[in-house]
Amino acid sequence: MTAAGESHIGLRKNNEDSYYINEDCRLLVIADGMGGHEHGQLASELAVQQFVTLVDGKCPEAFSVEQMETLFEQANKAVYEKQEALQSGIMGTTLTVAMVDGNRLYTGHVGDSRLYLLRDDELTQLTQDHSYYAELMRQGNTDIPLENRQKNVLLKALGPEETVNGQYFEEKLYPDDQLLLCTDGLYNAVPDEDIKQIMEQHTASDAVHLLIETALAKGATDNITVIIYRHE
Repeated sequence: MTAAGESHIGLRKNNEDSYYINEDCRLLVIADGMGGHEHGQLASELAVQQFVTLVDGKCPEAFSVEQMETLFEQANKAVYEKQEALQSGIMGTTLTVAMVDGNRLYTGHVGDSRLYLLRDDELTQLTQDHSYYAELMRQGNTDIPLENRQKNVLLKALGPEETVNGQYFEEKLYPDDQLLLCTDGLYNAVPDEDIKQIMEQHTASDAVHLLIETALAKGATDNITVIIYRHE
């Protein structure tokens, strides 16, 4: 497995993004917290920790979409219960997870972090943004003034509610496929075509670093977290 990840605080006072890579188990996890500096960071860390625990000691012998959904339910419960205990406002996080078992990709997703697939010179977003703006676009409302787009308003996140309905699916992978997991700090600043070219022309570790540098150069102010995996 070839995988690399990196996170940058951007121009924020705190980095509320969290990520985790386990190369042996081919597990990739990314989360973007919300709810204020410390609470957002805590929410993303709690969500990611559910998957760190999954592979603590050994990799799962097999995996399934149903297992992914169960783990998301557990992660949601952990964040929700912490929010209830703190009693200091809404606390939540996005969560996007890719688990590769053989040539099968298992994905779980809530929020507006993203999972992309790069295959045969085509970059495809596999996950669906759970945001107000994305929902308007899906309904065909494309003529929206920029100031009214409200890109950062999430319709779904892990933690604010006692239950959450995420996106869960299975996909076949082929040799040389690449996966990109990222928070919105990247894709809000760097066009898909630029992302694709950087992934095609560089190693995973170099591409991760260059994508973050490109986002910063284009004026990104948010936290930026990127993971790239190359399937062999």
